[in-house]
Amino acid sequence: MSSIDERLYRIACSFPALRHKGVERGNIPGITPTDFYDLDLSTWLYKGGGGLLSHGEFLILEALLNLCNPNLHDRFNLGEALQTLDPDNMQALLDGIRSTYNRR
Repeated sequence: MSSIDERLYRIACSFPALRHKGVERGNIPGITPTDFYDLDLSTWLYKGGGGLLSHGEFLILEALLNLCNPNLHDRFNLGEALQTLDPDNMQALLDGIRSTYNRR
């Protein structure tokens, strides 16, 4: 596992909404304890199972894709997330953003 995959998995597991969906058990395609497959997650999100998610869960997964590769995954809208996410999930998002950009 690369350090980037490990960081993204740790960020994903910090979201209460994703823990409820079973992210720690591998229930979200592309996110596993050993790897973060952004292309698999993106395909599932936009062409498959994304319709089964709440709007907040969808935004969280878009944020994770953006944290992985902002040049490739540029659909995430922070303003929309600010209006949609509850305080616990918003705090997880802000912590994830901080941990990502403090490393660069």
